[in-house]
Amino acid sequence: MVETTSQLQRLIDLAKEPSSDKRRELLREVTDVFLDAAPSYSDAERDHFGAILSRVATDMDIAVRKQLAKQFANVPSAPHSLICQLANDEFSVAKDVLLKSTVLRDADLIKIAQTKGQDQIEAIAGRHSVSETVSDVVVARGDDTTVLKLVTNAGAKVSRTTMQRVVERSETNEALQAPLVARADLPPDMMQDMFTFVSTELRTKITQRLDSLPPEVIEQAFKEAERSFAGEMRQFKDADRKAMVYVSEMARRKELNEALLHQLVRNNQTVEFVHAFAKLAEVDVKTVRRIVNACNVEGVAIICKAVRFDRSTFSAIAHFLDQSGKRDAKSNQDLVGLYDQVTAEAAQRVMRFWRVRKEATESAPLAQVG
Repeated sequence: MVETTSQLQRLIDLAKEPSSDKRRELLREVTDVFLDAAPSYSDAERDHFGAILSRVATDMDIAVRKQLAKQFANVPSAPHSLICQLANDEFSVAKDVLLKSTVLRDADLIKIAQTKGQDQIEAIAGRHSVSETVSDVVVARGDDTTVLKLVTNAGAKVSRTTMQRVVERSETNEALQAPLVARADLPPDMMQDMFTFVSTELRTKITQRLDSLPPEVIEQAFKEAERSFAGEMRQFKDADRKAMVYVSEMARRKELNEALLHQLVRNNQTVEFVHAFAKLAEVDVKTVRRIVNACNVEGVAIICKAVRFDRSTFSAIAHFLDQSGKRDAKSNQDLVGLYDQVTAEAAQRVMRFWRVRKEATESAPLAQVG
């Protein structure tokens, strides 16, 4: 008891000293007193310690604040006010508590992610556990490096809506694609969506993952896809509107067929081809456009096999896509081999996903873009 009273008196005396050295000594001793019995303090006592430490730390230089952050980052019972103060300090100070402290609440993390820079958001993305609400803000405000950190973090939970945003973002950011496909929580319908624009290697992985899923999981994915796609609005530019009118006229004249596809690829009429191919395959234009833009010959093979197009039609389309130079050159035999490798069962499963999108988007109002 005498020792405790003596220690308390010493801290009071140190608090009266104005010099920076004495203030630093006070900070160190109060820190030691707290850490010696951190779990045993009541909430009120932790609040008192937090008020003292926060006030003294404010006057300390960066090196001292960094050390304080390192000391408290892994303390589950650290004072909330102190941790929040350190988390909102400059990044060199905040990094450890942003990355490690379990004292920070979702509301704290969301506020920091909404108001601070990319370094802070990236640190949050790398936490051992990240909730869906925090992930939402990280993806909304994070740059490509930050979003990649989140996607590769197995401890980060991601809502379906935010996952869809990341999938769409991955279409123009290849670095995101492999980590996304590797995530256990990537919904099957989004895997199938990615199939339209990822590399051959990743398409193989997607196919393997889908083949390993139980039927009830696939069925649930269709239901989720229907709800998701129902909210999408098809948007058309002038070229798309004209192509849509052209394809409708060809259908009316009963000239919408494989021969027309051969003609369109020979004439390099890409927009018209996309709409005609989509119409004949009964899938949405967005899916076909993704396949064409990604030079996805495997996707073309799936559609051609599902709708029973002739090998010559598949070969003509495949060569048309290869002209872009985005893919390695393939021999005629290799291209035909792709068509033969696709099983009817696999093709129908993939097409079912794509047709769900078409049915859902057609039921939504048409949003016209000038």
